[in-house]
Formats: sequence, C-alpha cells, structure tokens
Amino acid sequence: METWHKNQITKKKLLRYLLTGGIFVLLFLIFTTPILKMPVSWADFLGLIKTEPSYIPFEYNKSYMAATSCGRNCQTVEYHYTVTKTELVVTATEKVSWYNDPKWDKETKIKGTKYYYQDKNQRQYLYWKEDKQEIELEIEYKGENKLTKSEIVRIANSVKPGR
Repeated sequence: METWHKNQITKKKLLRYLLTGGIFVLLFLIFTTPILKMPVSWADFLGLIKTEPSYIPFEYNKSYMAATSCGRNCQTVEYHYTVTKTELVVTATEKVSWYNDPKWDKETKIKGTKYYYQDKNQRQYLYWKEDKQEIELEIEYKGENKLTKSEIVRIANSVKPGR
C-alpha cells in the first residue's frame, strides 16, 4: 500500500506538468508558425529583415507582418498588404532553397533582370535573391485584376532589404 502512495501523481504535480507542456507548445507555435500578426513598423524594433515595398499598386486598408524562425540565425518575414479580394505578400527569408527548386527554373526568368516570374493557381509570383544580404525574396499577388510583369518588377525594385 505504501508504494502505491509514493507513485501517486498529485494534482499539484499534474498541474505543473500541464503548465510546462502548455508553455512549451505555445513557444513552439509562436516561433515556428506565422500566427502572430504584428504591425509592419515593428520590424526595426524586433531586428527582423525589412523588406517593405515603397510602391504598392493599390490602396490597402490592412497591413501586418508575420515572422517565423527557420532555424538558428535564420528567419522568415512576411509583409501582408490587403484590401477586399486583393492581397500582396512580400516574403524575405534567410533559408536558402536548392538550386534546382522549380522557382529558379531558367525558363521563368524575366530577360535582362534577376527576377523569376510564375503565374499559378490564380496567383502571381516573383522570386529573386539578394546575394549581398544573403536572402531570398518573393512577391505573391492575388487579386481580381492581374498585374503586368513590369508592374510586379516595379514593386520588387521598390523593395530595399535591410535590417
């Protein structure tokens, strides 16, 4: 009877284990998924990659950023600009993709530029690398009206990555 009493989990211990596990799960979610929507202006304060475009081809009514960790000394930051049925997302990541990733297909490169353009699933994508900053960038546009390639390149040219 005495050994059963020693192995019994008390309510206090159970609460402590659940609280510790809950905190661990919460921290894991915060740092690995973009669930926190933060004001775009917080990038400086948090020391994140700044990739705000100075040119956006529509009037947006909502903007926010979301950041995730992609490993040690690695981060991914998404800047969202939205209005009814239109969204522009500028993503910057320090996670380097494989050279044979489909987004770097030579046939999708816009001649005379460093940009790779793709149009799939009613979304337009533009990819490029900033070797000086050692980051990869992406613009994703979804809207009722498609943008021209030159318009998307103009958005990309207005992005000046930094910290």
